[in-house]
Amino acid sequence: MEAVRPYQDIEFSVDLKHALIWVARALDYVGVDDIHHNHRVAYISYECAKILKWDIKKQEFCFLAGLIHDCGVSQTQEHTNLVSHFKPDDPSIHCIHGYEELNKCKVLSRFSNIIRHHHTAWDILQGLQLSIFEKDIAALIFIADRLDVLRARNMDNEHSDLITLKKRSITEQLNEYKGTLFRPEYVDAMCQLTSRDGFWFSMEPENIESIPLSFTHLDWLQEDLTIQNLTELGLFIARIVDAKSPFTFQHSIKVAQLCRFLATKLKLPTQITQQLYVAGLVHDIGKLRTPDEILHKQGSLTKEEYTRIRRHTIDTEIALKMVFPGSKIGEWATNHHERLDGSGYPNNKQALDLDTPSRIIAIVDVFQALSQDRPYRSRLSKDEIVEIMYPMVKRNELDKDIYHCLEVNLEECYQLSTDLSASH
Repeated sequence: MEAVRPYQDIEFSVDLKHALIWVARALDYVGVDDIHHNHRVAYISYECAKILKWDIKKQEFCFLAGLIHDCGVSQTQEHTNLVSHFKPDDPSIHCIHGYEELNKCKVLSRFSNIIRHHHTAWDILQGLQLSIFEKDIAALIFIADRLDVLRARNMDNEHSDLITLKKRSITEQLNEYKGTLFRPEYVDAMCQLTSRDGFWFSMEPENIESIPLSFTHLDWLQEDLTIQNLTELGLFIARIVDAKSPFTFQHSIKVAQLCRFLATKLKLPTQITQQLYVAGLVHDIGKLRTPDEILHKQGSLTKEEYTRIRRHTIDTEIALKMVFPGSKIGEWATNHHERLDGSGYPNNKQALDLDTPSRIIAIVDVFQALSQDRPYRSRLSKDEIVEIMYPMVKRNELDKDIYHCLEVNLEECYQLSTDLSASH
């Protein structure tokens, strides 16, 4: 390969607390213009748990559950419904979806029952066959979630600081559902909390993300994740991203599989291949912030819509920066739209800036997208894909040696890319 930057085989470590912040950032992107809902629910729950004098382990667990409570939501419209209405239509759909996805992810499965019932009214929840621990936290996340909805409704496009002028109104609204939707002692504690100006002024994402960094009482939270754990989390994120649009179903998972396939054929080291697989899983995490109507549009995008699409690479980089500080995973994921001649985005990198894994993911992303249905066309045949990609190689946009590897294995790559029954 000509003018290729060498890749680095770097050992790195990620603990679960950083990984959960990463998951929360991804989930909050679904709000598009109203982000950080998961962050705020985590913060509200945690502050209320302290007023309730829960033990420290339970406080920490409650915060973490709040961070990922809406993991069953991928659609912007669904998020809008949940945060725009105090009593939204059928909120159990995303609770069940979140429960199912968490149970597929070993490192997050401990949260599944809580997430399943975080919209269950207290007068129903108290009679269910759950542990006291799970009932307590599910009930607290529910009232915290609804408090954030009241916060948004009462702000009415005013500066966020002015929410402190609406404290009495919010307290009255919470008390309307005392003993029905909400556990009575939680309403009392929440009303005590909301009376403090400092509670509202501290509700900033920078402050909230710093909170779990000092958590020390949950032993499992301190452990470094193995590459298998990271792969599980990557698959968890990929399923959320791919569920955002029926036209990107399994795109992230297929990109990861194709990256692994080509990296193996090119005899990259095992560690690099594993990390590249994770990068493939999370490369489109930033698209969670892209409005649904743009992703689903049938027809050409306007210049303004294409600009909204292009920023997903930077949103991916931001979301991955904290969780992978000593790894190339975030960089490779961000580079998937870069081109060797500098014509790509977001940073117009050129050949010397792009190592082999970055070049692999760029080729794979194009190939997989062309072999997948889109709102404006059906998937292309192998020959049609070659007719599009080969000129890109000739123009020095895509790496010729990696493309040659793909072309030599075209039948197998196409089968892998289009077989929707294989999910790992």
